[in-house]
Amino acid sequence: MGSIYYSARVKSVLSADTIILVPVNSGNSNVAPVERQLSLAYVQAPKMSLNETYSFEARELLRKLLVGKTIKFKVLYTLPGLGESKREFGDIKTPIFDSLIEYLLNKGAVKVKETNDPFDEDYYFTLQDLENKAKNDNLGSWGHQNKPAVANELIYDEIEGSKTKPISAIVEKVISGDRLLIRFLISKQKHVVAPVLIAGIRSPRSSSANSDESEPFGNEAKYFVEKRLLLQDVKVSVLGESANGVLIGKIIHPVGNIAEKVLENGLAEVVDWQSSIVGAREMSLLRASERLSKVSQKGIWKSHNVAKKQTSAKQTLYSIGSIHDVTVSKIVSADTIVVRTKDGDQEYTCQLSSLRAPKNSDPAQAPFVPFAKEFARKKLIGKHVKLTVDGVREKSEQYDERPLVSITLSDGGDLSEQIVKAGWASVIRHRRGDDNRSQNWDILVELEKTAAEKKIGMNGKLPPAEKIVDASENAGRAKTYLATFANRSKINAVVDYVSAPHRLRLILPKEGVKLVLVLGGLTNKASKDTGLSKAALDYVTKKTLQRDVVIDIYNVDKIGGFIGNLYLPGQKAPLQYNLLSQGFYEIHDYSIDQTKFADQLWDAQEEAQKQKLGIWHNWTGEVEESVDTLAKSIAETKITKKYYDIEVNDISNEGLLSFQIINSESEQLVLFMKKFHEFHMNQPIKSNDKSKLGSVSSYPRLLDHIPKKGDLVSVAYSRNGKYYRGRILNFDKLTKKYKVMHIDFGNFDHVSSGAFRQLPSQFSLDKLPPQGHVGSLSLIKLPPSKPTNYLDDAIDFLDELIMNKKIIALANKASPEPGVEMSFTLYDPEKATKNANYSVNRELVENGWAIVNKKLIPWETSLKKEHDSLLELELLAKSKRLGCWEFGDIEEDL
Repeated sequence: MGSIYYSARVKSVLSADTIILVPVNSGNSNVAPVERQLSLAYVQAPKMSLNETYSFEARELLRKLLVGKTIKFKVLYTLPGLGESKREFGDIKTPIFDSLIEYLLNKGAVKVKETNDPFDEDYYFTLQDLENKAKNDNLGSWGHQNKPAVANELIYDEIEGSKTKPISAIVEKVISGDRLLIRFLISKQKHVVAPVLIAGIRSPRSSSANSDESEPFGNEAKYFVEKRLLLQDVKVSVLGESANGVLIGKIIHPVGNIAEKVLENGLAEVVDWQSSIVGAREMSLLRASERLSKVSQKGIWKSHNVAKKQTSAKQTLYSIGSIHDVTVSKIVSADTIVVRTKDGDQEYTCQLSSLRAPKNSDPAQAPFVPFAKEFARKKLIGKHVKLTVDGVREKSEQYDERPLVSITLSDGGDLSEQIVKAGWASVIRHRRGDDNRSQNWDILVELEKTAAEKKIGMNGKLPPAEKIVDASENAGRAKTYLATFANRSKINAVVDYVSAPHRLRLILPKEGVKLVLVLGGLTNKASKDTGLSKAALDYVTKKTLQRDVVIDIYNVDKIGGFIGNLYLPGQKAPLQYNLLSQGFYEIHDYSIDQTKFADQLWDAQEEAQKQKLGIWHNWTGEVEESVDTLAKSIAETKITKKYYDIEVNDISNEGLLSFQIINSESEQLVLFMKKFHEFHMNQPIKSNDKSKLGSVSSYPRLLDHIPKKGDLVSVAYSRNGKYYRGRILNFDKLTKKYKVMHIDFGNFDHVSSGAFRQLPSQFSLDKLPPQGHVGSLSLIKLPPSKPTNYLDDAIDFLDELIMNKKIIALANKASPEPGVEMSFTLYDPEKATKNANYSVNRELVENGWAIVNKKLIPWETSLKKEHDSLLELELLAKSKRLGCWEFGDIEEDL
């Protein structure tokens, strides 16, 4: 017998007596190696092709033992094969055994052949002895009577069950990079052998026995899968079948999904038509793998044109894969928006990737256009969002170059998904190889199908024709509407167009009316400085276009325009105040008194004059002041500069602090409130209950009159039911609740009339003055609660800084505004001793939880040095995206 051993790696086991070998180092190559078939000498195994008894079990013994392992083999003899080929017969040894032939005979997996093949007679008898021993012991095929039934089709229940519980299987053959022959191990008694397409991918065609022709990288794809899956244990979920009835399955190897690996190496592409079969989430993972190979230009993408990132500032939104913080400034349609970059006023028109909104050019879609646009407007206008560039639509004769984008809203939601889910856009079916698609394309397709099934949005009934009356068509029509509008203090509107900074076209959705609003109290003289005029128009457009606003109206002009005020969200003063304070306009002397904001507007103009802003940049006039006016101005600018030790009790949503001053009076409050609570534990009596009038000082009494503003009362706190001294501030007719201030703690509450008792004389203000005070933080304000709620986080941060500890308050101004006793700067004594520049006000700004007031009122001018310092801290917090600045500059919407 031959005695020379060679090394090889076992690629496959055809049956228990036939093995496919490849060179040892072939696993490191991407090219299929030369194969060598070796049959075991002197023995034969049950045939797998005929499903003979024990053929599968015998093959399994070798599969688990040898596949993928390096072995040593020797050729004992050769016999003629088909054509000019020769069949090689030999033996194999490994560290486990010296002879595979003997090992298998011991296991009863093979039998000694009755043959005239050349052999050593003594060795033949040795083999027979091994066979007889296995036979006597009923091992392997000698004791095995049953065999599994082999079918070629799965039944419905097996397919459906595999979607939740994948079926254990063996990859019998790799037909191509995307097609396998799978043995489904349904049970010990039943196997199903059937071809399966790897779900979600298509690889190039590989060569076969019938054809040597293959597509580029087809053979590489086949070999890539062979190296990893051939004769391997896998799990298979059958997801569906192709048009030809071939099963489509998700193939899971212990190290992952083979489809992702093939795609990552550029040996397949994603197939769109399987999206509904595979599922959107799974397809997103496959597309991510495909994108990775495209960027790396691997395999079939070797010559793929990869979009290179641009570096010039002008092209930032044309860089594929880049992410930008932007503000949405205009809605063109449900799939096209205009955004403004964070680092400047440059605007870009962008289109949502893979979406097609209803178009006016399509008669069937035209009625849906305004509804789709309005849906997008409510979601986007004026909002800070994250924009991801998925691709770029190239410039053509019909269209300009345009970024194709996906948008993530501030709450983390995907805009395109929400639009499609609501039925206000269809999803584009891209050409094969088109990279300009949404990363969520598969999810969008699913959502589109659901919207169509539910018949919502443009999949539903045609909406009634929109009827909008033009109230500004002429002066006569405007006057007929004036009486209705003039009686309303707040009218909701949407800014449709800005024709001039002081003249805007509005839509009133509830009224079904559109009109022109002229901002009252301003001159309509255009500035001679064209740059300033453009700046004013840009400012108003930026702040108002397509925004929800509130207006009031008090007159009409000669051509049908309505004269009135426009209020931006969160602002009490009208837009005219903004325009005057920046020097964009001048007050119209004869009409200013018609608006209820005359004093505030004059103040705004005077401030612009002093700072020489806008049209006042060359202003040299002096303000003529009477003695009384001058005295008032001096009083307004006077700084108190007095220190108090305080303890803060509450922080309101308006940023006001309720506190107590720590002194001899505050020390009396504990005993005073103990007696006050004990007194109110008794049941109250009515004022006309004469049976108890003699001991009235021992019982709380119900109010003997209707509660009114300014009343001092005993009032139950809504949070704990205990009574405290309080003052009634006002009554809300809508909620039927009274707003009260707890005068010993400074906090506010809203209660019903049943919470009141008469304030007993023994607890009057003469016995102990009010211990509660209300103050505001100088030069700063807390961030807003809308559109993103930063207010609660800011209050929590401030709470951690000042609550439950003694704080020093530097009162900068007494009674800075109605209802506020002082404006102050707060200090934590412990921190202030370590850092001379420390204050609570500064720590809030430094961490992004307070906004510095940009315009100083007269008394604040003496704090300008501190104001400048706070502005520097705020700029630093913005650059670090701390606190309320995490998504950009929220002041643009304030």
